[in-house]
Amino acid sequence: MNVRSFLSAAILATLFVSSVSAQRYQMGFTTGSNYSSLQSDLFTTSSGRLSGAIGCSFLIGLGEKFEFNQEILFVQKGATAKAVYFRPEQAPDVRTYQFFYNSFEAGMFLGFQPSVTVPIRLQAGGFFGTHFHNLDRSERDSYVGNYETINSATRAADLNDAFSGVDYGPAVGISAGEGRFRANARYYYGARNLYNNLDFVKAGHSIRTNSIRLTLTYFLK
Repeated sequence: MNVRSFLSAAILATLFVSSVSAQRYQMGFTTGSNYSSLQSDLFTTSSGRLSGAIGCSFLIGLGEKFEFNQEILFVQKGATAKAVYFRPEQAPDVRTYQFFYNSFEAGMFLGFQPSVTVPIRLQAGGFFGTHFHNLDRSERDSYVGNYETINSATRAADLNDAFSGVDYGPAVGISAGEGRFRANARYYYGARNLYNNLDFVKAGHSIRTNSIRLTLTYFLK
């Protein structure tokens, strides 16, 4: 899924919302937790990152069974990767390296409520995020890519800039509640290859994100 496809889907969703007579508008604040991880052919992750998420949410009701939900959140993401320190004539020393970064994300979801008497909605949509990081560049002795020989390994710090730029992809989940409170559980998959954010590196590798997010929204009315 590229940026053009994502924007096209967003425009179609907006046109759909505009073509339907909305019955309610709500705005509120959202907070919760986010567990993220990374998938890459350059390293294995020893653990994901559990952190917070905070922002605001906008909801437009579309009849009894449909609604359009948009969120803008600040989220901390990343993962802890397995890394090694190569020692002369000795086995590599196993370490970890934290690829931690921050993201401002805009998510758009269409919700469907199968039963009007049960306030549970199935949600599908996508997200677009802008990443930035403050990763340590002084730690130059930790390597990934190859855990056996330094000749084909990559300095972990050289991958830092992969976590600056944009990310986007699909997201699905479930939402429960009515009135002023809404609980959400969603899965986010980063479709963009973050490795492409790097300059002057060997092509062909990949770094992608995924997250599980639990949030609670309080609407002002």
